[in-house]
Amino acid sequence: REILAAREVRATLAALEAAGSAARYVQVDARDGEALAAALRDVREEWGPVTGLVHGAGVLADKRIADKGDEGFEQVVSTKVDGLRALLAATAGDPLEVICLFSSVAAVFGNEGQADYALANEVLNQVASAEQARRPGCLVRSVAWGPWHGGMVTPALAGHFGRSGVPLIPLERGVAAFTAELDGAPGEARVVLVAGDGPAALSPAGGPRPAEILVRADTLPQLADHAPAGVPVLPVAMVLNWFAGAGAAWRPGSGPLVLRDLRVYRRFALPELAGAGHRLTVHGSRSTTGSPSGLEAELRGEDGVVHFRAEVDTDATAPDPTTWGSPDGLKPLGRDAWYDGHLLFHGPRFHAVRTVRGVSEHGAEATVAGLRFLGWTDGHGPLDPAAVDGALQLALVWARDVLGEATLPMAVAECRVHRRGPVDGTVRCVVRGRKAHGTGARCDAALIDPDGSVRLELLGVELVRRPS
Repeated sequence: REILAAREVRATLAALEAAGSAARYVQVDARDGEALAAALRDVREEWGPVTGLVHGAGVLADKRIADKGDEGFEQVVSTKVDGLRALLAATAGDPLEVICLFSSVAAVFGNEGQADYALANEVLNQVASAEQARRPGCLVRSVAWGPWHGGMVTPALAGHFGRSGVPLIPLERGVAAFTAELDGAPGEARVVLVAGDGPAALSPAGGPRPAEILVRADTLPQLADHAPAGVPVLPVAMVLNWFAGAGAAWRPGSGPLVLRDLRVYRRFALPELAGAGHRLTVHGSRSTTGSPSGLEAELRGEDGVVHFRAEVDTDATAPDPTTWGSPDGLKPLGRDAWYDGHLLFHGPRFHAVRTVRGVSEHGAEATVAGLRFLGWTDGHGPLDPAAVDGALQLALVWARDVLGEATLPMAVAECRVHRRGPVDGTVRCVVRGRKAHGTGARCDAALIDPDGSVRLELLGVELVRRPS
């Protein structure tokens, strides 16, 4: 194999030079930061600064978890992860225009015997997303490749894939796909490329049309009352409504909506709310990590930075109203105890929590108002964002009771939409405590209509301690 690999390297270098491209081949352990930096110093002296980076190093040591040893696991993970860390450190001062990382579908769909390989490649995916956010003008891609007809795929492994019905990517098509990605534009950092017509072959570039949103005081004046530190900030509840609305447009008539794994990557301040406003975009792509039928939604600012992310899907599972009874041990809470400017910083147009029946370590119960009750003018979308914000506010009240500190919502595992549209007046809201931990707390919440039907469920709401 070493002799064949050497011949292939010489042939590739000769082909590059014949095409008019100067090339240099240097053998360096990608994990060795000093050796890597030294090699790149020599390159810069001859050719100038580094503008592109392709990280394709990888090794395999396939075994079931019970049979894996520390040394093999470390080699597989370190080659990918430490190699990338060393490359980014060695090029920290270079004007990079392209960063392309070779990931694997093992990180997306898993593969028997490759827990370490899947882990290492998912780290690449996550780092690529972070680097794209940090470098909006740089093209960043983490390509989750399916198996190629060559390279790391030995004849024995190719036979295994054939027996399993997994097609291999022909070399010429793989090269074409690679160059197409390098010819793209900054944006979605993670891409899945495989042979065949299965769901994994669908690139995020083939996803649904993005939706643009202009956030300005003349259309959303209530946002001026959502200013935790004097500057208006986009509330999670409004983002949930936009994601649900985009999902309903992308998948019309497909059934009850569910938003999964909502993440707040960074808050979105609105300093220009009263002026020119802020133009946001909801981008959709086919999900690479969750349900095969799901779509990934991202809310981006004008600079392309992702602030919120969730998976949009459908699920016809009916809720069980009997699970949303009153929590045990509720203790009354006076109205002045929550809208005090610290626990709940919200102004009058966000005073969705009308009455609190009580709070305990097991949860909380209250009556919350919808957008019509509070005088909001925008009643469009599958959710009532005022009532949803009220549910999250009640979650903050519960968290202060169990933690003794103020918190902020940073993630929601699932938002299940059972009834769409604005609420009629007020609805019952129940918070169900799940866990208090070192950095915050976790709970569930539900909005329940006067007829006893569950309108919406927020499951796995992660609350983190608010910075002092």
